[in-house]
Amino acid sequence: MRAAFPDSEITLLDPSSESLDIARKRFPGQADFRHFDGETIPYDDASFDLAFAACVFHHIPEDLHVGLIKEIERVLTGGGSFFLFEHNPWNPLTTHAVRNCAFDENAILINSRDLRKRMAAAGFSKSDVVYRIFFPRVLAKLRPLERFLTRMPVGAQY
Repeated sequence: MRAAFPDSEITLLDPSSESLDIARKRFPGQADFRHFDGETIPYDDASFDLAFAACVFHHIPEDLHVGLIKEIERVLTGGGSFFLFEHNPWNPLTTHAVRNCAFDENAILINSRDLRKRMAAAGFSKSDVVYRIFFPRVLAKLRPLERFLTRMPVGAQY
């Protein structure tokens, strides 16, 4: 994130103090590492221009999704953007990887249709779904073709 946004203030939120400690040690001085309760973001309204969540919602109980997305919407500025990446349960390689990963032991993959409904319920009037990562590493030479496949619901993530 620092390389992509060199002049930005970066904040990392996580309910896991252990994860934050690891991040602090790996990336000292690169961000503000902040613990939160997993439900209420400890910042004022309109504090952020951009929010990013990468493959975490499948670890969060479904009944907390809309509330947390509302919290993210609350802390975004009026023109702010929220990028949410999730594993695609329609991709057989993804489901296999998640099923066999100890870290994902209790994960419940979310299809894009359901997540879009939750985004709308939380107040995001517009959300786009873009599928990505269609070719495994062994077929990496085909990855330039992925930009033509983003509407096909078989990418490893969306």
